[in-house]
Amino acid sequence: MEALVQTNQYHATPYDINANGFYFSTLEEYQEKAEKHTNIYGEPVEEYEIQFIDGDYPALFRSLEINQANMDKWFEHFEEMEEEEMIKALYLSDDIGMSMEQIIEADFDEIYLFEGTAKEYAENYMEETGMLSQIPENLRYYFDYDAFARDMLLGGDISEFEAPNGTGYIIPRVF
Repeated sequence: MEALVQTNQYHATPYDINANGFYFSTLEEYQEKAEKHTNIYGEPVEEYEIQFIDGDYPALFRSLEINQANMDKWFEHFEEMEEEEMIKALYLSDDIGMSMEQIIEADFDEIYLFEGTAKEYAENYMEETGMLSQIPENLRYYFDYDAFARDMLLGGDISEFEAPNGTGYIIPRVF
């Protein structure tokens, strides 16, 4: 999958009602603007709500609850992730419930994304593992992939995940 081009735009909305917010695209730009930012009385503005305005993967930004205190980790670890890594990070956050720190430490190579349905995954699994060849040829046509896929889902062996772009994935549980 391709690397995302940094096109994200954010807004620092002050909690101080006497100050206007500002837009930024990088941590350095935020720090520079925040350092000089004052309200209408010339007093420094110290606290902001950080909002995702436009760009790639706002769902992950929201899921990780990015704020002023952890924004540096967003820019260091997530801002320029490749698309597949972003999907995996969103899965870990939304479906597994991992914290930002746990996701940063996670081994993304252990997470397998299968694009398709549970039935398609079951068919692929049976073929790839060679289990299908263990069934006598005259009985293979009677194998119920739908039931097998349902059992894997209900048993927690796999989970279904829909990326924000609408693509469906099956992810075998490794945690």
